[in-house]
Amino acid sequence: MTEINEHIEEVISKNKSTKYEMDKLQGRIDDTKESISVLSNAVKCGFLAEDHSLILEGWIVEYQHNQDQMETHLTEMIDHVK
Repeated sequence: MTEINEHIEEVISKNKSTKYEMDKLQGRIDDTKESISVLSNAVKCGFLAEDHSLILEGWIVEYQHNQDQMETHLTEMIDHVK
């Protein structure tokens, strides 16, 4: 009986850890989306020098790429838990 309880405790602990990691990753995704929004708005306003806008556009592409990777990883984590 004790062995089963230890196994159950181990599973619960692992699930809590996975949930924590998934929540943390979702927070990073949300932060990345906000960053993309802020950078995009700065470019759209048109008050930046052209070369600075080009730099920000490069950052936007990088952030979008990172967002895609994190969303893919989160989806894989969710699918693995099911």
